[in-house]
Amino acid sequence: MRPDDVARPKEPVRANFIAAYTLAQIAAFVSFQPLLQVLLPLKAEAIDPAGKAIVLAQVAFYGAIAASIANLLAGAISDRTTSRFGRRRPWMVVGALAASLAYLAIMHAKTPAALIGGVILFQLAFNLCFSALMAVMPDRVPDTQKGMVAAFLSLGNPIGTAIGAVVVGGLLVTESYRYAAISAALLLGLAPFVIRLRDPPLPKSAVPPFNLRAFVAGLWVSPRKHPDFAFAWLGRFLVLVAFSLVQSYMLYFLKDEVDYPHLFPGRRAEEGLAILAAVSTVFNVICAMLGGVLSDRLRRRKLFAFGAALTVALSLIVFSMSPGWPLLVVAFIVYGCGVGCFSAVDIALVTQVLPSQRDAGKDLGVINLANTLPQALAPALAVWSLGPTHGDFKMFFLVASALALAGGLAILPIRGVR
Repeated sequence: MRPDDVARPKEPVRANFIAAYTLAQIAAFVSFQPLLQVLLPLKAEAIDPAGKAIVLAQVAFYGAIAASIANLLAGAISDRTTSRFGRRRPWMVVGALAASLAYLAIMHAKTPAALIGGVILFQLAFNLCFSALMAVMPDRVPDTQKGMVAAFLSLGNPIGTAIGAVVVGGLLVTESYRYAAISAALLLGLAPFVIRLRDPPLPKSAVPPFNLRAFVAGLWVSPRKHPDFAFAWLGRFLVLVAFSLVQSYMLYFLKDEVDYPHLFPGRRAEEGLAILAAVSTVFNVICAMLGGVLSDRLRRRKLFAFGAALTVALSLIVFSMSPGWPLLVVAFIVYGCGVGCFSAVDIALVTQVLPSQRDAGKDLGVINLANTLPQALAPALAVWSLGPTHGDFKMFFLVASALALAGGLAILPIRGVR
């Protein structure tokens, strides 16, 4: 961290802050996980039943590129924001409202191009909100609480996914109700945190005059100067490519490989996905909390992150065997345990290796490229690994398993964090 950076936060955060932050995180995941896992695959299938895998790949690719750009720029912009409402709060509000409007464009899309356009709008808006939300972590949370707070924040993924899958995939069958539900979840879930957030205005004197060349150059973080940051980025990127493959194509796996509607007559594959998500969420949450809290107490992040990545890799090998439904449920529970632990510990690890406390929003934007770029790479990998018939799920899951293991190994060379 540079000498001219402001000090890291020292004051412990309270339970009400953690509760509101966790609710906001859950709301964020409710707003986009059902979109990626259920609504976009169904929309792609409705537009082009025969070429649904290709349409979904195109939508995911362009959406991920938009998300990457938005994440990178939004973090840097919020670092420089001098609004009287704070640095982070304005972008959370603007991004959430714009994301809700983008759902309308996605819902009414009738062609691949229209669907791509709607998803690009959503990704730009949502990541404007999400990058500001995540920047609050280094702004407010001291290192001694990062593991615990990260554990609570990591609940956003499993709980948000489970709620979204149950509500969107199980309870609601009308498309307009589904989009209305995730929009309401985003706005209502963010409101308590946004209203009560202590986000002091940044003095204008603290922001140097804007220079486009310096701004663009500042988006680059040198791996040579900051190797721990680079290893953390690479590890997260590889593991999240594996996550992206699973979340984007699990519905098609249940439909086409497991043949869930035939296995359970009268049931939809979306309902099977909801069951898997709901069952695994309990174990995901337990492992997230244990991983985050124990990594604080033992002051060891890398061991937990690597073990979680290895757990994910092993569960995906079981997926590749196209097991029967009971074994698939068990494997998905194990997968959820690995995802939960990795998500919790990785958030804490990443926020401890940021090059600059003052530019935390920008640096987290760079880190968050490891969240969004996998969504661009995953579709190409999926089309390749699924083969000409778009149905070779054995190779698909073996590729995902190898990526998860490689991501875990990439974390081990980090020196600044044990």
